[in-house]
Amino acid sequence: MKNKVKKIFMLCLSLFMMIPSTAYASDDTPDVSKSALSDEEIERIVAPYEKDYSTASTAGLIDMYVIAVEKSGSYLLVAAKTVCGIDVVKCGYTEIRIQRRQSNRNSWSDYIVYEDLYRDSSSYVFGSKIRPQSGYQYRATCIHYAKKSIFSTEKINDSSNIVTM
Repeated sequence: MKNKVKKIFMLCLSLFMMIPSTAYASDDTPDVSKSALSDEEIERIVAPYEKDYSTASTAGLIDMYVIAVEKSGSYLLVAAKTVCGIDVVKCGYTEIRIQRRQSNRNSWSDYIVYEDLYRDSSSYVFGSKIRPQSGYQYRATCIHYAKKSIFSTEKINDSSNIVTM
């Protein structure tokens, strides 16, 4: 008798697994604008945080770097800029992370991660427009990157200001 009950149960379970179902994305998924910010918007956002770091740079490949965030209505604007020396062949970011935390928490969690953003030039500006969830603090972190040759590269960690949405 127990064996028949097990078989019927397994048959029902198998049939149940064949029923099609729809999976829905969480409301936690950010709305990321496909269009980048204009050069003027990026310059306006990063300007208050810009400094010349060429003397502090360890390898001397990155002359200036900055990352900043700004609240614009219900949007979070993220802007970053890396300026390298003229002999650099690749410039950009190994990663840019948009992070968030609740106001009463100390630890940050990744919200959106961009990886391997490079250009074969001596500068790279990045801009993104995100509609994040409200009730959190947001910041951006990145690793600025410059490459002169296979033996001469530089990476600099950087963090932005914090905004509350």
